Amino acid sequence: MAPPRRRDAERTKRAILDAAEQVFADEGYDAASLVTIGEAAGVSRATPSYFFGSKEELYRSVLERLHAARTAALAPAFAPLVAWAEADESRESLRVVLRQAVAGYLDFLIRRPTYVDLIEREALARGEHLARLQGESTVMEDAFAVLRRRARAHGLRNFDVAQAILSLVALAYMPVAHRDTFLRRHGLAYDDPRFLRRHTDYIVDVLLHTLGAV
Repeated sequence: MAPPRRRDAERTKRAILDAAEQVFADEGYDAASLVTIGEAAGVSRATPSYFFGSKEELYRSVLERLHAARTAALAPAFAPLVAWAEADESRESLRVVLRQAVAGYLDFLIRRPTYVDLIEREALARGEHLARLQGESTVMEDAFAVLRRRARAHGLRNFDVAQAILSLVALAYMPVAHRDTFLRRHGLAYDDPRFLRRHTDYIVDVLLHTLGAV
């Protein structure tokens, strides 16, 4: 077992990262301060600087942790799609494995709305900080690339991988990014199971059309 001090340090770092993720999502990088983050984490003002050095380093750590969480969530969700593409025959239909992938992605976005909020803020800032990250998640890109290579074997069109990903990401992001604007205006909730089922099916239909499967 790790010494108590080490456990305490890891717990403190995790609390700071949790607080920073929420503060950066709520206030944006420029407006957020280490003092505010320390207060939100329930630690002294100097503690975030002690563990992370600077606001920029803390923000980078937040983004890296979010990308790691995205990879962890998407890997099992997209694995059946990769297996389907690589197999000559499958007991599952393309619709079924696509639905697993889409549902897994939506589940991550719904459970981690701060990810969407931070990416939206990064888009407004022209991706200034995202461009500096190393090892960004490519689970989605890799899965659709395998499907594209095997498209002819499965009777699919030679679809554009980037277009398929764009369709999926745009349709999945929208309900979370606009949960307090467009969805609220129309009396919808992004985490309502009924809405989620309908929206998942809609995204799958769009992807099947993009892939030439319908």
